[in-house]
Amino acid sequence: MRFEIRALAIRALAPIALAGLCASAWSDSTQVKIANHRSAAIYVSFSNAEQGAGTISWGQGCLKPGVTAKASYARVKPGTTCVANVASTNGSSRFCAAAKAPPSNCWEAQANHLTMVETNFEPASAPGCFGGGSCVWYDVSVIPSTCTDEAWRRDQCQGQGGASYNLPVSLSCEGSPAMPTYTCRGPKTTKYGSQMYPSNCGNPYGTCAVGTSPNGHPCEDGVAAYFFPMFTPPENAYQPNAVCIARTLAIDFVSGK
Repeated sequence: MRFEIRALAIRALAPIALAGLCASAWSDSTQVKIANHRSAAIYVSFSNAEQGAGTISWGQGCLKPGVTAKASYARVKPGTTCVANVASTNGSSRFCAAAKAPPSNCWEAQANHLTMVETNFEPASAPGCFGGGSCVWYDVSVIPSTCTDEAWRRDQCQGQGGASYNLPVSLSCEGSPAMPTYTCRGPKTTKYGSQMYPSNCGNPYGTCAVGTSPNGHPCEDGVAAYFFPMFTPPENAYQPNAVCIARTLAIDFVSGK
């Protein structure tokens, strides 16, 4: 994620070995609902900051949960929702998905051209939760693997590895007050350069982030996902990430290309 990552204690734990887990590990946690609106089943994987399986409990609608050395995963049938619980100790982390097999490491999503759902789970005590309870920051990233701000300005990251995109996704925070919804859809085209970025994924040339309200006016034709890192100004002032505090993060894998 492009915003400041705060130091957190992170533990890797196989999600299917929770019987001996102390209940206190879940005292600070966030519910995540992963909906599959597609016509076929998908495999959703989760990797924490240490490129491990992380502390995640796959619940209702999450089929055949398993773990690899660098991710935990579950299968989600079409038209169903998988409800998971993610401990705030996971910190900076990623979800990714694929149709035929569970991705083995979501930190390798760029090399494998997978859409990245970037998350940062924080405990209620963290400054980033603003005293409102445990929280998660969220965004969508389709950045090519070696893309930089300079390369984007030069030629839209031509030759930088290709867009990190395979499935359309929409992120939102359930409940009130309303938080930004970031939706990124294909098809992949040359609309934003040669790297085959998804063509319906916000406006990477926008001067505000979708859902924000600069000067009191909602931003509609703005940035909805990271096409490039956005570390430097002026782009770093309107990065498309938001925080979901004491509520449920919804990850919707929508229909389409």
